[in-house]
Amino acid sequence: MNESLAQSLADRFDELGLRIIEPLDLAELPTRETVAATLAHGDSRAAYHVAHADPLTVSSNDWVQPHHERSERLLLVGPRVTERSAAMFRQLGIDYIDTAGNALIDFPGVHIDVRGRRSVQGAKADSPRMTRGGVNLFSRKRAQVIFALLSWPELLSMPVRQLATAAGASLGQTQETLELLTQYSYLDDRRELTPLLHDRLIDQWTISFPSGLGSAANTGRFSGEWRNLDAKDSAIYVGGEAAVPDLLRPETATLYTVEYPTEFIRARRWRRDDDHPNIFLRHRFWRSEGDETQPGIHPAPWLLVYADLIASNDARQREAAQQLRERHR
Repeated sequence: MNESLAQSLADRFDELGLRIIEPLDLAELPTRETVAATLAHGDSRAAYHVAHADPLTVSSNDWVQPHHERSERLLLVGPRVTERSAAMFRQLGIDYIDTAGNALIDFPGVHIDVRGRRSVQGAKADSPRMTRGGVNLFSRKRAQVIFALLSWPELLSMPVRQLATAAGASLGQTQETLELLTQYSYLDDRRELTPLLHDRLIDQWTISFPSGLGSAANTGRFSGEWRNLDAKDSAIYVGGEAAVPDLLRPETATLYTVEYPTEFIRARRWRRDDDHPNIFLRHRFWRSEGDETQPGIHPAPWLLVYADLIASNDARQREAAQQLRERHR
């Protein structure tokens, strides 16, 4: 699935109030195969088998039949579904979401049925969808590349492959992002960050964070005790206010992990909580040279901590964010 499609679908999840509990990158969804995931809306949850379907039609997705025969909940996501295919999906009991916002989600406590939408609603005014030729500069994978070069500017003088590895993006996606940044004058002809636009790029990336890498669809919400964490089997990276206890008294923790830490969550008896969470769990997408990969608790990169703090919309955390940014000027 390309990044533009993944971003559009993530936006539709947010509009519908839907979240996938596990850290799941929509861009990595397989085609003609499913991924087990927990879909949440308010206090209601259900286990699904999720897959990318392109085209989003019944006739082109006969491979889902075994799941349907086993009465497993299916959620197909992809480009716009036709009215005819939507009717057939409803008849078969297969849920779907398309990029225009047409959707069928039906499980105990939740029934969403949106039909007849032909175009995606405009982006929010505060969401920076800077585009050229219809290309979103801050799509999910491009945002990862921008994050990596802002966090470790020295990567710009190294082979592109090293930047791609650090960003968790493909070589092609990374090269394309660098070309776009050059078009926007964020990078000069020597592929160095333009000093006058450096802060602006941080601002734009941070504004895009809540609707992209930090969106509700990419965040697991829990309640429980997060202090004095001791991870023996997982590498966990701490962001948000828990990462800056010297700047404020933290009340919540934002944690980043490579894989969903089921046993870690169970051992600490954390419970899923959409109403009053104090623990936010997201996928760790980056990888820097010499980065800690051993089990344990590690600090998240400062820019991610900064974005977490700004996205909280909490006055205490926003003040701490400005102090953190001053440290890294």
